[in-house]
This record gives sequence, C-alpha cells and structure tokens, in this order.
Amino acid sequence: MLFSPRVRLILSLVAAFFLVFVVLRGAFFWFFLSGLELPSQELWHAFGIGVRFDLRLALLIVLPVAILSLLPGLLGLRRGQLARKLAVAWLALASAVACFVYIADFAHYSYLEERLNSSVLRFLTNRGDSLQMVWESYPVVWLTLLLLVTLAVGAWLGRKPIAAFARRPAPGRGWLGGTIAVALGIYLYALGIMGQTGTVPLRWSDAYFSNNLQVASLGLNPAIFFYDTYTTGTREHDDELLALRYQRVAEYLGVTNPDPETMTFARSVPGQAPQRPPNVVLIHLESMGANRMGLFGNPMEATPNLDRLGNEGLFFPNFMVPSSGTARTVFGLVTGIPDITWGGSTASRDPQIVNQYTLVNAFKDYERLYFIGGSAGWANIRGVLKNNIQDLELWEAGDYDAPNIDVWGISDRDLFKAAHQRLDQLDPDKPFIAFIQTAGNHRPFTIPDDDSDFEVINPPEDKVRQHGFLGNDQYNAVRLLDYNIGYYLNDLVANSHYADNTIFILYGDHNDRSEPSQHMGYSESLLLDKHHVPLIIYGPNVIGGHRVIERPASLVDIMPMALGLAGLPYENRTMGRDLLHIDGPSYAITFGGDRSHRPLIGLVGEDYHLSMYYDGDNARLYDLEDPRLEADVRADHPEVFQDRKELLEGLYQAGRYMLHHNRP
Repeated sequence: MLFSPRVRLILSLVAAFFLVFVVLRGAFFWFFLSGLELPSQELWHAFGIGVRFDLRLALLIVLPVAILSLLPGLLGLRRGQLARKLAVAWLALASAVACFVYIADFAHYSYLEERLNSSVLRFLTNRGDSLQMVWESYPVVWLTLLLLVTLAVGAWLGRKPIAAFARRPAPGRGWLGGTIAVALGIYLYALGIMGQTGTVPLRWSDAYFSNNLQVASLGLNPAIFFYDTYTTGTREHDDELLALRYQRVAEYLGVTNPDPETMTFARSVPGQAPQRPPNVVLIHLESMGANRMGLFGNPMEATPNLDRLGNEGLFFPNFMVPSSGTARTVFGLVTGIPDITWGGSTASRDPQIVNQYTLVNAFKDYERLYFIGGSAGWANIRGVLKNNIQDLELWEAGDYDAPNIDVWGISDRDLFKAAHQRLDQLDPDKPFIAFIQTAGNHRPFTIPDDDSDFEVINPPEDKVRQHGFLGNDQYNAVRLLDYNIGYYLNDLVANSHYADNTIFILYGDHNDRSEPSQHMGYSESLLLDKHHVPLIIYGPNVIGGHRVIERPASLVDIMPMALGLAGLPYENRTMGRDLLHIDGPSYAITFGGDRSHRPLIGLVGEDYHLSMYYDGDNARLYDLEDPRLEADVRADHPEVFQDRKELLEGLYQAGRYMLHHNRP
C-alpha cells in the first residue's frame, strides 16, 4: 500500500480536524465579513494564512497520538490497550475544547468585533455579572448539548482509525528504511506546524499584512491567537495613579485640551506649509552605543563618518532609548510610545496592542518605505509596520538581488545599495520618508567578502577593551557600520536627485554589552549605558548648520522633530515632543532592570536622574555632576525629588495606558 498504517492513522485524524477548522473559517467569513466591501485579493491572502494556522492546530492536536503510535510494546497504540484509551480520551477532550473555543470566538467577535484573545479573562474578575450576561445573551443549554455531542463524536471518530491501526501489522522496512521513514515524517510534521519554510515560523503578525483589522481577523485562528495573546500580554495601567498624575503629564506634553475624564493626550501642531517638503531618511544604527564613538570621547577612531555628521549637523549628546532591544526601539519609534512591556517579551509580539496610532502617517502625500535586510517576521515587527503605516512599501529578505550573509539577511552595504536604488527611482517631485534598518553591528559580527575596500584592523585586545569594546570582532563591526554610512551618504546619495532636499536622522537602537571605559561620565556610572546612544540629524541644505542640543532627548521625540523640521502640520497623540520647537525642561524615560518581574524605571533630566522600581519603591535621585550609585541626593533636594517622581509615575502610567488606548 502507498502509506503505512501509522501514516494513514495520522493523516486521517489531521485531515478530519483540519477540514472542520477550514469549514469554520468559511463560516466565520460568511457570518461576519461576507456583507462588507473588502478587497477580495487581501481576503484570499488572509484566508490562506488562516488555513495554515488551522493546519498547525490540527497537527498539534494529533501530535500526542502520533507520539503514542511510535512507542514500542505496551506503551504504544499497537499493543497497549491503556495507550489506545488515552488516545481516544484525548481526541474526545480536544474536540470538545476546540468546539468551546470556536463558540467563544464567534460570540466574542459578534460582541466586540475582535477574535478571541486573552483579554476575555478580564471578565473573570466579575464572574457573577459575566455569567449572567452569558446566560441571558446566548443559548447556553443548546451550546452545552453541542459540547457533549462533540465530545462523543470526537471519541467515536478517534476510536475507529486507532482500532484499525492496532489491527494492522507493522510494515517490514528494516532498521534503515524505518529510520528514514520516521525522520521524513517528523520533518514534514514539523514543517506543517511551522507553517512556512525558512527559520521563522508563521506568526500572528503575518495576518496583519493589511491596515484592515477585519481582513486580519480572517487570517487568525482563535485557539492559537488566544495562546499568543496570553503568553505575550502586557500589564495595564493603574487607573487611580494615572488619574492622580494626569494633569502633570498633560502639562508636560502640552496637551491642547486636557480632560481627565477622557484621558486625552492629543495636541495640534499647525506646521509651516513648506513650498518644497523635504524627504526624510531614518537610519537605524544597530547596537551603536554612545560609548563607541569619537563624538563621546572614544579615542579608537571607529566612527569617523558618524563623528563628522555629528560635528556638521544637529547632535544630541544626551539621547536615550527607553528600553534596550531592537524590537522595542522599532516599536517606540513607529508608535511614539516607549515599549514598557513586561514578561521577557516585547510590545511588537503582543497582538492585542499591534494596532497603534503613528505619526508616520502624518507625512501626508509622502511615499513611505521601510528597508530591512532580514525577515520582517522577526519579533513580529511586520505587524507593527504593515498594520499601522499606511501604504507602506516594505522591503525584506527575499526582495533583494543580494545574498544573505548570516542570520540577519543581506549585508548593510547591499541594503544601502538597494535602498538607494529604489529611492533614486522615485518621482523627484513627490517627497518620501524611508527607514533603513541596519543589522551588521550584531553578533556574529560578520565581515562580508564584497566589492568594498574595507579593511579589518586588529589593535591590541587590551587597548580595544580599555575603551569599551568587547574585542576586535565588535570593534570592526562598529567600524564597518560607520564605513557603510559613509559609503551611502558620500558615494551613493551625493549624486542622487534627493541629495539636497533630504533630512537624514541617524539613531542608535540600543547599546550592546560593553567593557568599562573612562570617557562616558554619568551614563556608565549610573548603569544607563545600554540606553545611551547617538542621535544625529543631518541635512545641510534643509536644517542649516551645526548645533549641539544638550537637553535630554528620547526615542519617542524623533518623529515629532522630523515633522517639525519638515514643516508639516500634525496631531500628536504620542509621548514624543518636538524638542527643536518648544521651550521648557525635557526628560528621557528609561525602562530596564528585571523586565520580567520587577523592572526599574528612570527619568533622565538635565541635572538629575531619578530611578525607582515600577511601583515607586526604592526611589533614588542622582546628581549628574557627581554620578555615583551610592550618592542618593533626594534628602538634599526634596522638592526636585517629589516633582520628578510624580512626573515619572505619570509618564509610566500614561505609556501603559497608551499601549491599549491609542488606536488610529
């Protein structure tokens, strides 16, 4: 026979569950989406993604049975009566649970127009009212009978193929043939669970390829989506504390019409109606900490191009990213909300907060492009980008005519080449905003064999480590990133149509692990080195000459400043501010420490740094002119301490509030 008894058993069970899930997907479309005017091509694409999630769920349900079929003797299905009973019981229970999940999913969507997710657990806090609402709203008796019928049908459908498998003799392939067959089966099974080829599995963010959440809903599987949201959920804000601190935060952000009832953070910026709107290119400098650069006093001359740009453009020596991590920085840049999520995950991985307001869309009538050398499925940033940035042209692995050099995709040099080629093809009379996300300055610190004349140099290791680098591999990776920045701006952009009307914004996404150095001052002494990164804004023909902006700046301030430099009007509902066009003090919030259970939050000012746990415990104030962890000066400056603590509490709670309440 073409298939062995084991293969027929697994295929029959997977096919049964898979078929039911696909039919339920069709029913979901029929009940909720068929009457809407939605693009058919996007619907088919979402349906295809959803079908792959359905296959994953079917394979996961059948997996215990597949494992039992491989076990020998009385432990396995062929000779073990107990194993057969357990397998049938499991299939019956899985059928009933799946039925319950789909019932809850249909009810949840009809009630809230959202697929079932872990937020439904909030109803357990008011069990009485919630159960009464369910009883009064749904045919509970009939649905309970349906669950019981499903339980029986699941047991019946599982018993027949399992009994047939037990009756048939094992095929006589021999040791080698059997091993090959099992290995091939495991590979195909794992591929089905992955949902796609490559190293990145199918993820919920793949369903968010469209700006339309109704289209995305067709691409989700309720059981898998519930699990994803449960394992990556974020802690929400403290209502009472936010209400107490709202006025202070609204004053700091410059909210136009403060209202503690609606918790609005919106403020309108009129703009200047430029005759020729400038282009904007944002260059993401992977793992580029401030301590690596000559601008900050490092004598190793690793960054001559970035140093020159900082000495000719706008240089922010006290720029901080809120949290260390590339995915956190991408999320914070796009949404204007610091990624202050807990649990070892990131905001980009949480499907409950993927839908966010973004100031990128305030670049009206601009082309919008994003270039990343690897997969945008990494950390689910595709969902953040495609779901929120309107009409985004996303370039990622597979879109380039260049080879991958390591796990992070193509080289930065090839990335800059491809980005420049595409930008130079755009209509010169239509402005654009483009993001170029580099990755070369990241382990494994690959130095590609390409057409450049970059040369690796290896100073004495002790000298390299004395000035903050972990070793020559990291030192040369920083040098290569800087070299490619020079290549892009000097060799490619200089002769392009967009050379004289473009603002280039270069920012570090976070700092990598470093050896102690002697040139960094407060950020290293107060353990802020992972947050302290460069921010340089360059564009001589657009922004004028060199300036050093000493005031603290944050990642979330980048987009408001870009819009301000472009002269565009916008409504700001983020936590960022245009520091180039407002007066008053500025601060940078930090989020670090043990982000899984008890994170530290901080507020960097021009004179002091306040640090405390997220709940206000162990709050300390440090003088930036005498930055020592043992030198807590809160007793010397009680008014400053109290004011900064209240602001930090407010900003932290406002950020947590915005994560869940700042949709477009």
